[in-house]
Amino acid sequence: MSEPTRPLSIRLAESDIDQLTARARRISGTPTGVARELIRAGLTDGDPFTQAERLLKIERRLASLSQDLQAVAKSNSQNGGSLSRVESMFDDLLHALSGLPTSREN
Repeated sequence: MSEPTRPLSIRLAESDIDQLTARARRISGTPTGVARELIRAGLTDGDPFTQAERLLKIERRLASLSQDLQAVAKSNSQNGGSLSRVESMFDDLLHALSGLPTSREN
């Protein structure tokens, strides 16, 4: 479970913000996210064990999100097949009500 968070506002020189932005672009992140990770790394005093624990926690979260995305994609695929069947049945019903031959009778 995640620990509750609170916002923190800091002032940085424009050049520092530019560096954060450039770094964020390289990793497809946000300047805020990069700053957060740099601050957290600094709070560990460079302790490799603490940093490794943090990376493992991030990896577990990413694995969980990946599983969730796979489940959503599978569900979406199944829903697409169901939608096609319902549309086909609806077309057949419309044709039957109008007295025209259904797509299955052609």
